Amino acid sequence: MLTKTKSRMKEHYNCFYTFNDENLFINSSESKGIYPNIIEKIVEQLDICLAIHKRVLVVRFDLSLDEYSGDNHTISNFINRQKQRMFKTYGVKNIGHAWKREQETSKAQHYHVALFIDGNKIRYPSKLLRQIKAKWFKHGRCWIPDDCFYYIDKSNFKEKRAEAIYRLSYLAKTRGTGYKDIQAKNYSVSRLKERNNTFSNKFIKNKNK
Repeated sequence: MLTKTKSRMKEHYNCFYTFNDENLFINSSESKGIYPNIIEKIVEQLDICLAIHKRVLVVRFDLSLDEYSGDNHTISNFINRQKQRMFKTYGVKNIGHAWKREQETSKAQHYHVALFIDGNKIRYPSKLLRQIKAKWFKHGRCWIPDDCFYYIDKSNFKEKRAEAIYRLSYLAKTRGTGYKDIQAKNYSVSRLKERNNTFSNKFIKNKNK
């Protein structure tokens, strides 16, 4: 019988969440919680990517496994190798990522995944997603949701960044979390280091003024 490991992370039940003095509109409510720790790390990595790159392509997709695994070795190795493929195919560097492990009624876990990519190297994700589908096929199914990407640049920065954060907050939801080995993580977020970019950093620091 599948058992759930209780999370020690704090929970948040409201459609607004304040992080770094910014009031974020997120996919949460009084009956639908999120983990603040996850959304904070996701937003932090998104903003770092926006500081590194002049344009950022945010891509969302889901990966399911055919067989249950208590650990996350398959998804971790896949993301690392996919980043290598993207560098080889497109010359993309400094790729951000986030994934969240979930399982409810299915026999195996699935992962909600997001990639933060240099928008000067990849503007539309159709070819990339075909590659991801083909490479993941031996492990399980890749599902591409409607409106799966956001292209953020100077012309639409405020609007598209807010839309992307709302969409990405789904990866922080509490439901379906915890079905794993005790040592395994519920989520993973990249660890890109902050860079200086005049436009994005100035906007982010003054977004609430």
